[in-house]
Formats: sequence, C-alpha cells, structure tokens
Amino acid sequence: MVRPFRFLAIILYMGYLVNVGLLLVILPWSQVWGLLLTKFPVHVAAILDQPWLRGGLSAFGVLHLLLVLWELVNPSLLTPSQSPEGASQDAAGS
Repeated sequence: MVRPFRFLAIILYMGYLVNVGLLLVILPWSQVWGLLLTKFPVHVAAILDQPWLRGGLSAFGVLHLLLVLWELVNPSLLTPSQSPEGASQDAAGS
C-alpha cells in the first residue's frame, strides 16, 4: 500500500513534470516569448531568440513529458524499493 505522503509526493512530481514540460514545449514558440525577451538586455535577448536555443528548451520540455509517460507505463515510484539486505533476509528465512 502506498502511504499518503508518498502518494502526495508522486502527484506533485507528476504535476511538475507535466506543467514544466508543456510550458517548455509551448512558450519558446509563442508570442509571449517575444514579450518576455523585451525585458532582457539586447545582447541577451538576441541569444535567447536563437532557434537552436528555443529548440533546446522545447526538447527539454519533451524530455519532461517522456518522463511522465515512462512513469505511467513503468510505475517505479509507486512500488516500494526492496533493499538488498531485505531480499537476502527473505531468502535466508525460507
């Protein structure tokens, strides 16, 4: 059984991954990105407006979303981890 604190931590982690992933995929290619760049100095804004940097941010967002899919397919966070000591004690006890 999953303890309530662990369940809350899993929900927060998955929520973080989904929100940041979507933000990083959508934001660099939206009009808001241009408005955000006006807040930076010109030389910094020129670097942040490069397509390779925007693509890198989007790729990092896709990585976040792939982590969500991985956890949904292989729920390693929900299954409690077995320590090697506990596994050897179970084998010795039987």
